[in-house]
Amino acid sequence: MFRKAALILAGLFALAFIGATLLNADLVSRSRHALTSGLLREPSTYEAARRHLVVIVPDTDDSFFRGLIEGILDSAKSADAAIQVFRYSGANPSEADIHFETAVRARVDGIIMYSTRKASVATQAATADENGVIFIPVGTDPPDGAVNFVGSGSFLQGFEGGKIIGSQLGASARIGAILPSSGEGDPREDPLFIGLSSGIGAFPGARVLSVARSGPGRLSGEEAVATVIRNNPGLNALFCSSARDTEGAAQVIVDQNLVGRVLIIGADETSEILRFIEKGVVAASIVRDSRRIGMEAVATFSRLKDGRPSGPAVEVGFSVVGIDGARR
Repeated sequence: MFRKAALILAGLFALAFIGATLLNADLVSRSRHALTSGLLREPSTYEAARRHLVVIVPDTDDSFFRGLIEGILDSAKSADAAIQVFRYSGANPSEADIHFETAVRARVDGIIMYSTRKASVATQAATADENGVIFIPVGTDPPDGAVNFVGSGSFLQGFEGGKIIGSQLGASARIGAILPSSGEGDPREDPLFIGLSSGIGAFPGARVLSVARSGPGRLSGEEAVATVIRNNPGLNALFCSSARDTEGAAQVIVDQNLVGRVLIIGADETSEILRFIEKGVVAASIVRDSRRIGMEAVATFSRLKDGRPSGPAVEVGFSVVGIDGARR
């Protein structure tokens, strides 16, 4: 009887042990999946590569950042680099600093990081250098002290938008400007706004009635545009600085039956924007070549990693897609 009870207890213990082992394995699997889907949205590429390159960007579906990532991934093989992408919430940009510190502590070979105009890139570059990590800031306008910066200047984007609006509406242009949520400080001191104001300078009488920043939410562009239109009855042109805000502005114009009465100059290129251009809702879109920014950033990393000297900041241009489908 005692022996039979012992065998039963041993069997129960074995089943409990197996169950705990399976549960632990499941938890480990779930943790790995959470890490991959939460921190590393794009899996590592070229796992046998000699170099480890981390990319830190906002967690957004904006086409500018999609193009940036595509350019980096497409160039990774030529740099013999495995790529890991860390994303942070636009509502909590301090997460970017946490990802930066994590990458530096891991002593990866390089970091490509989206940097706003007022980011502390000089401090980040010094920290990275102390740990043997190459730091490449990317974005629109180079922050103070930026070295090895790759981007597409927003002043030129704004200037081009102002020229197009002025050429279409002349002195009668009354403009509402929607600036990106990633910007900081007084919107009227933003290079994008300064460029826009300079662009309409050749058309005396044309002026900007309102300037606002969109928020990080997906519908914030629509909300910002609706507010600008409501508060400025004489408005006849909208200048948008991102693909998401361009799509939002177009939808508001359609919903309020203002097509043909409010000129939209948008930014970047998506299938939705092209559809709005074909229908005459959006007059033109200024397309920043973010894919090339990604490619140039990888090329800069590779050059520095090979011990070659750093070059000047890389300014990537843009093209304009118009209502006739032409690109210039």
